[in-house]
Amino acid sequence: MGTPNTLAQALRDTVIPVVSRLPPFQHAFVQRLSALGLAYRGSPIVEGAGKRYFDDSLRGGAGILSRFLLILGDGDNSSTVEAARQLTRSCRDLVELRSRPGHGITLVRPDGYIAYSSHDHDGIAALNSVHSLLERHTR
Repeated sequence: MGTPNTLAQALRDTVIPVVSRLPPFQHAFVQRLSALGLAYRGSPIVEGAGKRYFDDSLRGGAGILSRFLLILGDGDNSSTVEAARQLTRSCRDLVELRSRPGHGITLVRPDGYIAYSSHDHDGIAALNSVHSLLERHTR
């Protein structure tokens, strides 16, 4: 940003005010400045994009606290729901089970990032992956 070159200064002073008014620039700037645009793609403790989980159901109240959230969609069958209940019972201090219409199976880390997300029809296989991730997190 600071340069002794007068041509570069003139270009900077002309271009930045124009570009900074554009919505894509403002969005990217806010994402970068707030660190809300961070993602953990490729991390060994995340499967998938590792993006932040944004959902109105987490606002207010207790939020995430210091536990993982295992979120089940409304389309999961009874065997998947029971397997999820067993998983959360076995990890009671680590995982909280919540239901959220329109979701598949999602595991949200305590810092608000998605550790796992699946919309597959094989809920048991997805829960096995969740269990594996939890084991990696707690070693």
